[in-house]
Order: sequence, then structure tokens, then C-alpha cells
Amino acid sequence: MLALGLVALLQRPALDVRFVGNMAVAVTDGAVTLVTDFPYESGYSGYMTYAPAEIRSGTSTTLALITHRHRDHWERSLFSGTNWKFAGPSDVTAGLPADRVVALTATTTFGPVTIERFETPHANVGHYSYIVTWHGRRLYFSGDTESGDSLAAAKNLDVAFVSTWMYRALLRRGVRIDARRIVIYHHHPGERVAECADRCVVPAQGDRIEGR
Repeated sequence: MLALGLVALLQRPALDVRFVGNMAVAVTDGAVTLVTDFPYESGYSGYMTYAPAEIRSGTSTTLALITHRHRDHWERSLFSGTNWKFAGPSDVTAGLPADRVVALTATTTFGPVTIERFETPHANVGHYSYIVTWHGRRLYFSGDTESGDSLAAAKNLDVAFVSTWMYRALLRRGVRIDARRIVIYHHHPGERVAECADRCVVPAQGDRIEGR
């Protein structure tokens, strides 16, 4: 049984996971692409810039999964120039063409992707954190929330994408994140996170993240 389980694991379709900048992460299996918190306003509030060519997809089906409306996560005018679908809190989707919006429930399916939505607090705007399950992998995206409760409760994650401040807050609480890999995001270019060790990485823009 163990051998059969290992074969099944090795035969799972590959996922390419690439850090774009801020909280933008592009994930694809070659047929579908999901990108979090993108396109955002390049360089907004001193955070990461990116080349306009990043606003493209190598697949015909793309979903932009947005945690909240702040411009270092989402810029409506840039999204309007794409043919992507979009999902996020209601104060972000309001006014967008209905055929572009994927309505989120507690659990939503988009092609091969399952999205679990968690309402999490941030700055009095609509904000979601997410668990994305895709070809057997479980990816957590914190967004900017100040609460680490949904992450602390999550189990069996393959990769947890966590803001610098949430990571440090959970360390102070003595919470162990149940993930094979922890990726710090929404850091400033070149920022060091001394506490990040062991399973934890601080990526540079363009880095690919092991998601198997």
C-alpha cells in the first residue's frame, strides 16, 4: 500500500509556483493558471515593482484570486486589460462585468482548483485568506490580515504563504505552522527576516517555490 501511495504521489501533475512580487504568486499546471493579489500597482507604498510583461498568462484559463482591494494587491484598471476571471471580496468585485467574476462561497471549485475562503480582518475592508487545493497540494495564502487564527487552525499544508508580521506574531504565540514549506511574502525588496529558518524561505522576485 505504501508503494502504491508513493507512485500516486509521484504521478500527480506538476504545479509550477512562482513568486511575482508583494503577495502575487502565480501557480499553474500548464492548463490553468491562478495568480494571487495581482495585478497590483507597481511600486505602490514602496513595495515591489514589476515589468508590465508580468501581466500575462501562459494558459488560456486564468483566475486572479484577490485577498482585498488595497492597491499594492489589486489595481482594477490593469485587470481590465486582461481576459482573466476574478474572485475576491464583494467590495472588490463590485462593478466588474458579471461574466468575469467567480462568486466565492465557503468552498468554491474552479476547474481543477478548490478554493476555501476565510473571512479575516484587515483595516476595515473586505478581506479573505485562502486555502487552495490543487492536484493534491494544499497552499495557504494569508493576505494582509492581522489575525493568524485561520492559519493556526489549518492542517496538512504543503506551502503556507505568510506575511512577515503574521509569521512573527505566530512565533511569539508559540504556534507551529503545519506546513512542509513556509514562504514569507509582502516583504520589501532585499528585506531580511532573521527569524525565517528551517522550513522557511524569503523569496526574491521570480523565484520558484517547491510545491510537491
